[in-house]
Amino acid sequence: MNSLNDKIRSLIADKGMITFAEFMNMALYEPGQGYYQKQNPFGHQGSFYTSVNASASFGRTLANAFADTATRLSLPAHFCEMGAGSGMLANDILTHLKNTKPDFYAELKYTIIEKSGYLIERQKELLKEHEGKINWTAFEDFGGFQGVFYSNELVDAFPVHRVIRIGEEVKELYVIEHEGGLTFYPEKLSTPKIQEYLDRINLKITDGQIVDLNLDMTGWVQALSSKIDKGIVFTIDYGYPAENIFASYRRDGTVTCYYKHSQNNDFFERVGDQDITAFVDFTSLQSYGHDAGLVPVSLTPQWLFLVQSGILSEIENAETDLQKASVKALIMPEGGFGTNFFVLIQGKNVTVPDDFPYRKGAKETLDILSKMNGF
Repeated sequence: MNSLNDKIRSLIADKGMITFAEFMNMALYEPGQGYYQKQNPFGHQGSFYTSVNASASFGRTLANAFADTATRLSLPAHFCEMGAGSGMLANDILTHLKNTKPDFYAELKYTIIEKSGYLIERQKELLKEHEGKINWTAFEDFGGFQGVFYSNELVDAFPVHRVIRIGEEVKELYVIEHEGGLTFYPEKLSTPKIQEYLDRINLKITDGQIVDLNLDMTGWVQALSSKIDKGIVFTIDYGYPAENIFASYRRDGTVTCYYKHSQNNDFFERVGDQDITAFVDFTSLQSYGHDAGLVPVSLTPQWLFLVQSGILSEIENAETDLQKASVKALIMPEGGFGTNFFVLIQGKNVTVPDDFPYRKGAKETLDILSKMNGF
């Protein structure tokens, strides 16, 4: 079998150059060789931690949030998670509901959308306790959904196009082979969708600035809307609104790599053995989704979303200082998870009441909590 590097170089030889999106797709998803296709990248043995690894409190809090949302909005007890990774989040959610909301759990159906055969087998092993409750499907076969759909750190792993302004021209950064290695080369845009993306958010790139555009995200959210008949979508990921993520002081884009918990920008090293990721542009995700029928409900920093979902009770109930610290890491600035992450909530064919908890701002939420605690 040819190595992944050989396959990438062969494709470059055939085409002359490839987009960074093509490179990133192969590095992450090439069957049997891409980073997400051959090993467990999560937790201690992988390249990075997620909120799920930080604390089981994350899953328990999401379980309460999703069950409450389904009840409030009269949705069927059907959850769908896309990109379930190790299966830890699904396990935390299902176990918590089984222990605390047995009636809801009895009715609940849980669907996982996953394209990695390796991860599907790992998920099935971890979720044995909930056998019969879960079904696995491909995104292509998914449809007619009614319920609560969610993803956690999915969109940041979609391949991105790298774009740079050189003088008066906007160019795309392609991947070429040069002097025995891979490097970037600027050339005309590979698709008019790039300029359409820039125009939609009125983005004026400054000279020499690199921006990373997630065209796969736009297609995904449009396809997702067509597959949902009635429901709520929670997209949890790290990123920012467009005005922040594409600010002129961000000169080098947001693509980065993780290898054994260390961050680097060696994009063309350890190909297939390290994660490659980019911040999510929530403005465009919301905009393209809205065009396709997903109505924006709220865009909230993760720390606020978790507080609104009741995570402070996890701190109160923690038995050790270590458990308290792991919960605080999800919502405090120094933890990273709380401030770099956002939660986008969108709805389709649902009426969301004004008192829906995630429509409240930070001040209103904290005022309510102060009153509840007698401050």
